[in-house]
Amino acid sequence: MPRIKCKTPSTGRSINITLFNVPNTYTTIAEAPDFSVPDPSETFPNRDPADDSRAIKPGEIFFVTPIAAKNKGASTIWIEVRLVTESNTVVDFGRARVPGNDTVFIPVQGRSLFKRDPSSANGDVLQIRAQNNAVFDVWAGGEEKLSSEHIGVI
Repeated sequence: MPRIKCKTPSTGRSINITLFNVPNTYTTIAEAPDFSVPDPSETFPNRDPADDSRAIKPGEIFFVTPIAAKNKGASTIWIEVRLVTESNTVVDFGRARVPGNDTVFIPVQGRSLFKRDPSSANGDVLQIRAQNNAVFDVWAGGEEKLSSEHIGVI
């Protein structure tokens, strides 16, 4: 699970989400972080287990673009995307059949991955797999940021 140690979390740091040669087993391409921030007055209840003078704040990955999935092969094959939530609920986005040497766009823009529970090992994750190993390349754009739903909440 990504934990970002910082003085102040960014309001939105652009990130590139890429995976070349997508395997035929589910592989995580994006995972929500949380943030370890200074809190010497112990205002926030969730503490960083590595440094008790710091608090853990919830994080988010916000997708700005769809996922582009390029089939580099000559034949039509499928690619699948799924969301595994922080509570281990699996949401299948479905299977897209992509003709050889073509690209499909998977509509994830506007969706967020969250890490709300500081004690959980992982936040929400987005996973992808292909019918055949190493035939797809995927890419998307997103923002990594402090979850705005909890800013200032004690």
